[in-house]
Amino acid sequence: MKGTLEYLMSNNPSAQYLRESYIFKIIPMLNPDGVINGNHRCSLSGEDLNRQWQNPNPDLHPTIYHAKGLLQYLAAIKRLPLVYCDYHGHSRKKNVFMYGCSIKETMWHTNVNAASCDLMEDPGYRALPKILSQTAPAFCMGSCSFVVEKSKESTARVVVWREIGVQRSYTMESTLCGCDQGKYKGLQIGTRELEEMGAKFCVGLLRLKRMASPLEYNLPSSLLDIENELIESSCKVTR
Repeated sequence: MKGTLEYLMSNNPSAQYLRESYIFKIIPMLNPDGVINGNHRCSLSGEDLNRQWQNPNPDLHPTIYHAKGLLQYLAAIKRLPLVYCDYHGHSRKKNVFMYGCSIKETMWHTNVNAASCDLMEDPGYRALPKILSQTAPAFCMGSCSFVVEKSKESTARVVVWREIGVQRSYTMESTLCGCDQGKYKGLQIGTRELEEMGAKFCVGLLRLKRMASPLEYNLPSSLLDIENELIESSCKVTR
């Protein structure tokens, strides 16, 4: 998130173009009380806040309650977000990857397995992860999943997709360990690599807009050069 915020607030012409192209609604931390007391997932009420999105309690889960209310308001005034994404840490898997939502939202009520679900999936769900896999060294497309499981139906990305109607609704998971592919293979991920990922997410939104509106969106050649330089540049890795 620090990398995302610093990039968006920079004087980089691409960042300026992003600010002119999108309205960003940013909540830097949804579990401040839990995190400041050392928790990874749970708030001080002892609950995993990312399992409370279906029916958040305003007293027990105030950040979730009001974040969902903001999204419901945007939907009500016909300003549905193009992308919803929350940033998480992952304690077991390596690399950075995304969980998204496939078109088979009730697959646990059918005999359809995950493989056939992927075959019927709208390719729009995969556009942003594919862009990130091409531009961000730590991101791994092979680690992404777009299957909606019953155990995840109360998570943010599923509720925002199903109830709010945001097609591109994701959780971006960042390893707490390291990478097993790309230029960071075999290395412990650090704050610089995480900040780089946050900046690359912004560049991904820039490319996504160009893909979504090719006739309306003509990026000046100077900005294209800057974008390409950002994609080709990377943090120096220190052991």
